[in-house]
Formats: sequence, C-alpha cells, structure tokens
Amino acid sequence: MQLQLVQSEKMSALGNLVAGVAHEINNPVGFIAGNIQPAVDFVGDLFRLIDLYQQKFPNPGAEIEEEIAAIDLEYLRKDLPKLIYSMKLGIDRIRSISNSLRTFSRADTEHKVAFNIHEGIDSAILIDS
Repeated sequence: MQLQLVQSEKMSALGNLVAGVAHEINNPVGFIAGNIQPAVDFVGDLFRLIDLYQQKFPNPGAEIEEEIAAIDLEYLRKDLPKLIYSMKLGIDRIRSISNSLRTFSRADTEHKVAFNIHEGIDSAILIDS
C-alpha cells in the first residue's frame, strides 16, 4: 500500500512538472507567434521599397549591383517568405505538442472532472510521434 502511495505521488509530481514545462514553453512560443505576422508585413514593406528604388534608380551603380548579386536578392525574395512560413509551422507544432503535454498530464483533483478520452488518446499519440 505504501509503495502504491509513493508511486502515485511520483506520478502526480511528474504530471505537475510536465504541465509546468508545457506552460513555460508556451510563453516564448506565444511571443514568437505574435511576431510572425508583423515580420511578414515588414518584409513585404522592405520588398516594396526595394521595388520602388529599382524603378526610380534602374542603374544604381557597380557597388549596389555587386551587393545585390552577393545577397542573391531574387533568391532572397522567393525564399524569405517560405522561411517565415516554415517558422510558423514549427511554432504550430510546438504549440500542439505543448498542449498535448498539458492534456496528457492533467493534474489530479479531489473531485471528478469531465475528460474527453479521445483528446487524451490523441495527446498521447502526438507526444509519442
């Protein structure tokens, strides 16, 4: 009986730890997620400004042409939005895992709480994958 009580306390402590870690993960992920769209907007603004410069000054000079070639501006224009989208997908994945950890490690309470068994199974599967 005492061994079972100790095991139960360990599992409860582990559940609380996992829920706490999931919460701590959500804070920086929320910050990043909240800044993705402004970053997309800023990148769009910069690309529009570059387009305007290229229209108004079609012959910018050798130094600027060399820099455009060095940074591979056309590749950057195509790849940067994809990179930001990939970051968003990563954030979504981290959030999903964090939410699954929280769902999977629900803290014990003294009273019964309704629980969606399908959500619990899905959380366990997501954590394992």
